[in-house]
Amino acid sequence: MGSARKSPLAAAVLLGVLMWPALGTGCPDDADSDLCDATTTDPDEELPTSGASRSAPLVLSLALALSGHKHQSAAALGWLAALGSVPMALGADGPAGYTCGAVKDMYKDAGCCGQPDATFDVANYQIIPAPDTSVITTANPCEGTKPTASGFDNFPCADAIVGAVEQAGANVTEGYMGGMAVDATPWNLTYLEGGLCPVNVHWHYGAEHLSVGQFDEDGTGRNFSEEDDGGEDLTRRLAVARLGFQCHHFDEADPKFTTEYEWAYCVGMHVGETYEVHWPHSAAGACGTPFQYQTPFYDGVFCRGATYLAGELQHKVGVQAQVFVIVNDEDYFYPDLMRGMIMDPLGAQGFGADIAYYTGSTTGTSRDNEMCSAYSPITWQVDRKCHLISASSFDKMCADMLQQKDDMSDDLHAHGARELVSDELAADNLQRL
Repeated sequence: MGSARKSPLAAAVLLGVLMWPALGTGCPDDADSDLCDATTTDPDEELPTSGASRSAPLVLSLALALSGHKHQSAAALGWLAALGSVPMALGADGPAGYTCGAVKDMYKDAGCCGQPDATFDVANYQIIPAPDTSVITTANPCEGTKPTASGFDNFPCADAIVGAVEQAGANVTEGYMGGMAVDATPWNLTYLEGGLCPVNVHWHYGAEHLSVGQFDEDGTGRNFSEEDDGGEDLTRRLAVARLGFQCHHFDEADPKFTTEYEWAYCVGMHVGETYEVHWPHSAAGACGTPFQYQTPFYDGVFCRGATYLAGELQHKVGVQAQVFVIVNDEDYFYPDLMRGMIMDPLGAQGFGADIAYYTGSTTGTSRDNEMCSAYSPITWQVDRKCHLISASSFDKMCADMLQQKDDMSDDLHAHGARELVSDELAADNLQRL
């Protein structure tokens, strides 16, 4: 159930069946005889009568994306227009894609051997077109809108204390209160109700926030060394990502925490590790347009200009944060992680049942308790509980990110975690509603 081979993104089967003959790569005319070890089926083996999978109860989502793949024939281009392209490996710093062997395994596991004309069960498989072309020809209006004035540069935290410029990530444990007296009050309704939309998704290696008993210094994991960009320049991977706080779920005796997943779209990720996901929101985002999601996220936050951010900034810009341990178990699959924090407060895991609200700043390892962020105050809405999520949920999110009009490939890996802000830099307005 939790094996990598049966991940929801490993269903690139129909493309193998349809495209390989068209590519003229020497495969037999009968694609089925190439995808299966034998052209006949076991007479005692039950065949799916309607093409449905016998052994794939998962919700399988295929994101057939990555631009730049060179196709070898006009016939292949015809299939591309209808079905998309098989993702190809981009090297160590890019999405790995799927091997032909994984495609073959999925085809066989779905019960297609011996009946290549059968159809995949639409309730369990999704084939998503992803040609290199698009009807959207407008230039990205958000590109380069991140402020470049010196007033937005990091600055000494001693000045932040004097000027009451609150920082994040903070301690969000119930009952905690920061030591910085501020006038700002966090936005305590949903961001949607405030006219904000998500403009990016990214995540950090370990939790930047502290929630005692959930993600803290006593948490454990597999503790891989991850590479990070080392700061604001998202084109570089120079330093080892700083590991933040970890959750308490990890169990080295349980294979769902230790069986690695074959990542196709996310980069440098690992089962058994803790990650804090951030969804920046803005009233100045290109909400409801093909340019809503941006990397870097600052381009999304400032896309439509400062006039949309007038007034109390913390009511115009905010971040959702939720902490997960990744497991190799499809019982923990969620199909739409890109769109925002999971909200299921009455469910078994209590997603979003206990949210801390406070004002702070942007985070990341270019800031600490010596150098602070000038992007403040903004509202933070942080789920205080750590949750389990399947690796396939993250990989599906990365596939969705690659479908966006803006290039989000610099956010497919985990960023380093800022050290916990000191009490004197944390706002005194933490609340739970």
